Amino acid sequence: MALDPKKRKQVENLIIKVMDRVDTSGTNTKYYKDLFSKLSDTQFMNWMKKEYPIRFQMRTGTTNPSMTDIIEALKIINVPLTEKIYTPALYRDKNGRAVASQECTVMYLHLKKVQQFITHKNKWSSSIANRDNKTGRLVGRDKGALTSDREFESLASWGLTNTMEEFAGSRGDDMQAKNYMYNQISSTGMFKLKDIPKSVDGASSKNLLNTYLLGAHITSNLINKDNYTYYSLRKKKNLVTRS
Repeated sequence: MALDPKKRKQVENLIIKVMDRVDTSGTNTKYYKDLFSKLSDTQFMNWMKKEYPIRFQMRTGTTNPSMTDIIEALKIINVPLTEKIYTPALYRDKNGRAVASQECTVMYLHLKKVQQFITHKNKWSSSIANRDNKTGRLVGRDKGALTSDREFESLASWGLTNTMEEFAGSRGDDMQAKNYMYNQISSTGMFKLKDIPKSVDGASSKNLLNTYLLGAHITSNLINKDNYTYYSLRKKKNLVTRS
């Protein structure tokens, strides 16, 4: 079916008129005039059949339409800026009928597709056996049971200090506290966080970091103020005990 030249001209004029109003710099008007001059009738029809054929050509510092420009351009094509919407999943009256919201702006929102998706990152683990011997952190197939820094930030924002202490201690890399917790559960069926012995050198990751700092000749008070490693402290304690 041949394209009526008059209808094509009407469509082109309407697009140009809207662009003239929304973009006072003339950038978009020039772009579409140049585009239309190069399209045959067949190409024009194929272009119009695209999902989003008309796009605003944005240039920072040049094309900066104001809200007034946008409203006036919408009036040309009789499109309201705001409208009432119905969201049955959220708002219903006592009879179960959807209720209209207050008038709001409805538009297409440009979203960039991210590289990482939760569907690709979902992971669960039923074991905490695979651990790094140096840090005590979970690795390999059991890595999914780790508590991330973002999760700790969320706990901190809620003031859940006891939960943080449990996750970072007896349920983290503090093997002394973990062994005590397991023994209590095995013998009594429960344990209390306040009953777990507190030890500054219990966390494997803290001991490793302390050793790295001392090895780099950087004073560290993570474990003690005398610049001892975990191994040296244990050896010294055993000597004192034997004596």
